[in-house]
Amino acid sequence: MERPEVVITGLGVLACNGLGREQFWNALKTGQSGVRRLDRFDASDLPCQIAGQLWDFNPEDFMRKSVVKHWHRHVHQAVAAARLAVEDADLASAGYAPERMSAGVGTSVGSPDEAYEGHKEAHRTGGYKKVSKYASSAFASHSATVHVTIDFGLKGPAITIASGCATGLDVLAWGCEQIRAGRVDAAVVGATESPVFPAAFITACALGILSKRNDTPEKAMRPFDKHRDGIVLSEGAVTLVLERADKARARGARILAEVAGNGSSAEGLNPLILDPEGAGLARAVEAALADAGAAPPDIDCILAHGVSLEMYDRSETNSYKRVFGKHAYRVPVSGVKSMLGQSYSAGGLMGVGAALLALGEGVLPPTLNLEDQDPKCDLDYVPHTARVNDVSAALVSAISFGGTHSAAILRRAA
Repeated sequence: MERPEVVITGLGVLACNGLGREQFWNALKTGQSGVRRLDRFDASDLPCQIAGQLWDFNPEDFMRKSVVKHWHRHVHQAVAAARLAVEDADLASAGYAPERMSAGVGTSVGSPDEAYEGHKEAHRTGGYKKVSKYASSAFASHSATVHVTIDFGLKGPAITIASGCATGLDVLAWGCEQIRAGRVDAAVVGATESPVFPAAFITACALGILSKRNDTPEKAMRPFDKHRDGIVLSEGAVTLVLERADKARARGARILAEVAGNGSSAEGLNPLILDPEGAGLARAVEAALADAGAAPPDIDCILAHGVSLEMYDRSETNSYKRVFGKHAYRVPVSGVKSMLGQSYSAGGLMGVGAALLALGEGVLPPTLNLEDQDPKCDLDYVPHTARVNDVSAALVSAISFGGTHSAAILRRAA
């Protein structure tokens, strides 16, 4: 029996360079970075003092003040992005039974922010009975999924996934499987991350992975550039509405793209060091191509992980060469993290959002700050400015620490 086609009908984005689909796409098309000096906490004693915060995000625009008070920022972001996606898809008019709609939200860090410190202070001064009854759940990863199901009355299967930077694409794959298996007709899937808090910065500084370009924040993220000096941590959330294609078309939904294939793999080598030859990501890409019934020449562009770390950038480049061979030099590769920073679990879905722009408008987002290309990263990375390019199929990749990788193939809807 032929498996159901899965399509994307809604996109909700909270990015440091734009809130909502239109702002996000406009920022990508015009090469606008959202990285600035951080103001969430005092980072003056740290070598990295820049971040991709959600500068204009007010959670009370999306949630009641009483709810905002009790739950942490990753929850606020997840609910807001879901609301934007559901509205973008006009899902309320679809008439799906609640039991036929699933929900999945991923996060790899959660947000043990200033509220966590407040709970510790309450305990220190008044004992455990003074600690909020919401405290044990407030910073839990699963609380984001819980609130999305409650806010939209979703009663089908629900899950929380944490697989590092591969999380967003893994949640996407899970949602597609729910629909293809006939369990549901629609899925609200996304990822949320808010790592702009002291512990995240302190530990990343200790690992030596953060950029020190504090005086030129917008130039700090430099994927595939010879003079990159590290990543920039960013907040972000992305939600997609997935639907069974025949039902989406029957209700007259606007279809942004088909999710044609998904793939994942693990290297099983080292928790910190990637295979320099890129075999692990290559297997994930090959699995996604096989799932989509596609061949390497069918891919018109790649939305790369492109994280601005030498080991990652070179391994990723080698992955594409392994899969595409000589064709790799003819496939444009966009590194949108050059504008967005590293939002961990949400990064893969930021790439999906950028792929939807490429498929829908024929515009490839640029890779900013690619001024002196790493000679070992010698593909076409769409430097500096966006490019008009007809795109029928796009590959999105995500590389996670420990060598767990995921990929997705999106096609322009017929």
